[in-house]
Amino acid sequence: MMVTDAKWLGSILPKFSNEELSPIINIGSSTRKFREHDQPHIHEYVFKPLQERGVKVIHTDLKDAEGVDISADIFDDEALEKLKACNAKAIICTHMFEHIEDKEGLVKRLMSILPEDGLFFITVPNSYHQHDDPIDTMYRPTPDELAELFCGQNVITKEILVDGTYWDKIRKRPITLFFRHFFRFFIPFVSFKKWKRSMRKLYWLFNHYKVSAIAGRKVTL
Repeated sequence: MMVTDAKWLGSILPKFSNEELSPIINIGSSTRKFREHDQPHIHEYVFKPLQERGVKVIHTDLKDAEGVDISADIFDDEALEKLKACNAKAIICTHMFEHIEDKEGLVKRLMSILPEDGLFFITVPNSYHQHDDPIDTMYRPTPDELAELFCGQNVITKEILVDGTYWDKIRKRPITLFFRHFFRFFIPFVSFKKWKRSMRKLYWLFNHYKVSAIAGRKVTL
């Protein structure tokens, strides 16, 4: 989750009551360390405010680690039943669709967790370099294209969010990242695939990362 996702969620979630949100499932949550230390903006803008207002948050991820309440693969039927048993009123799913080949299947499974009028908050990169976890399908939808995946549902809002640039990351690790790109430029023959990925990242030195975001309510079809 980028800073822009977290700020967007932090601005839109307060518009809904505790009764509409609690419990809320965070799909693909990663670990507590990731949310609170590696990317502290996630906790600061999203989950800390929810906790302070008394909204129950259920973190779920493939990893079985500290801060993961339910270790589950949403494409596993048994695991899906565990998620349904949480009786969630809302779900958050950020930066997951680009790592999934069966996007329509993911939508169906997400919707199956929610009751009628349940809320969903979804973000997917719109302009961002390849980042495998373990794969990246390079799905980079516009907000309209993302909303189309949820055809038939009540999409309340769809937005394009603007984040920082690759320069921001380089500033944090200038020596490591600068020399990584510098040396790879001269040795494309070692691994042409990695060379192309490295060179493509330079596009975002001067262009902002962007994210497509939608929020909506489940409609029983």
